[in-house]
Amino acid sequence: MKILGFTGSMRKDGNTNRLVRAVLDAAKEAGDGVEAEMVYLSDLEIGPCHACYEQCAKEPYKCVVEDDLQTVLEKMKQSDAVVLSSALYFVVPSRLLAFMERLSCLAHLGQIRGFEEHPLEDKPCGLVGVSFSTPPTPVLIRLQQFALELRMRPITLKSHPFLGIAGSDKMEKDDFLKPLENATVLGKLLVEAVT
Repeated sequence: MKILGFTGSMRKDGNTNRLVRAVLDAAKEAGDGVEAEMVYLSDLEIGPCHACYEQCAKEPYKCVVEDDLQTVLEKMKQSDAVVLSSALYFVVPSRLLAFMERLSCLAHLGQIRGFEEHPLEDKPCGLVGVSFSTPPTPVLIRLQQFALELRMRPITLKSHPFLGIAGSDKMEKDDFLKPLENATVLGKLLVEAVT
């Protein structure tokens, strides 16, 4: 089993990365032979959508813009589950927004063109949102919308904020959001969703 964790934050040493790593570590502990890989969108060259609708998605999920998107999409296809994360910037960081915009366009045009192939359909997906001081609910809502646009299956929790896990700047002391505790729960739920 392979789980792919996307860090949408531009800060590799921040709380977003830390929470995704905690989810992946929990998944490795919960299942035998679970492989986990981190993908740092800050390391990738993924530009915005060019709105070239006549050329776009002539084949299922094939973008004509040549950058790192196709490589990342192949990794997503080959994974059994995905973790999507972001810190709260002006909703989400621009690199993550470009990634979401491009994949959403491919999914939308694929549906318009009548393609039956949806390579991420029903793939379990965990969501992670982080904010310094305000609730990261807008991030989780946007990530959930993105996952649903790709026909993935977001995994929900039975505690606040329900859509995924959320963290703030003081993760060890956060008795309300319980980010580290919920990261463990989410990791286990992802493994259960695959097996």
